[in-house]
Amino acid sequence: MSHAESSESTPTNRRAFIASVAGTSAALAASLGAGTLLAQGRTFPEYPAPQGGWDLSWVDRVEKAKHRMVFDQPEVGDGLALTNTLVYYRGYNDVYKTADADMGVVLVIRHAGIPTALNDDMWAKLKLGEEAKLKDPTTGEPTQRNPFVNLKSDDKHAVLIGGGGLDALIARGVNVLICNLALMRFAGRLAKAVNIPVEEARTTIAASLVPGCIRMPSGIFAVARAQEAGCHFLKST
Repeated sequence: MSHAESSESTPTNRRAFIASVAGTSAALAASLGAGTLLAQGRTFPEYPAPQGGWDLSWVDRVEKAKHRMVFDQPEVGDGLALTNTLVYYRGYNDVYKTADADMGVVLVIRHAGIPTALNDDMWAKLKLGEEAKLKDPTTGEPTQRNPFVNLKSDDKHAVLIGGGGLDALIARGVNVLICNLALMRFAGRLAKAVNIPVEEARTTIAASLVPGCIRMPSGIFAVARAQEAGCHFLKST
């Protein structure tokens, strides 16, 4: 074959090769399906064992879930982050009939949002209801308790939609992560409010979290780690 003949046939051969590869790829995609291809391509970073006693067991639960989302709550915001979390559950259930076990949901409570996760005693001692200008879900008076937990079906003044209480969401499997830096700032406020040593206040306020909440070194770490575990991100206040 002459050099001229070889040069003329090369583009044709190349086009035929590319077409063949494209056809093979399309056939493979059709046989496997988009979900399978995405699953094969989904990988997560590898980490050493957590240090410092921090509980990272929630990461494994999230990574195993079919649908993953992290809601970032830096303010109390009338419980908007809790409502967003519940709406996320309902949307997937309406469209795909998902079970709670299918959902890898993370709620990061940080910065000024910390009162959302504190018990009634802390709300009374720190006058958090007055500060947030929130009403008691039952009486409608300025609240002396956390208005985002222990809700009743007949609470006429609740700011949350039914089933959106923090404790109810935790019961469904939501991983509620607390910024420890912000929590310890509230410990400083507690120390001044009731005149106790700061170390005692830190222990007290850590024990005042709604059961099921998990402390993280910071809210920034919690959001970043949730995203690395495959969560989509939504700022919720």
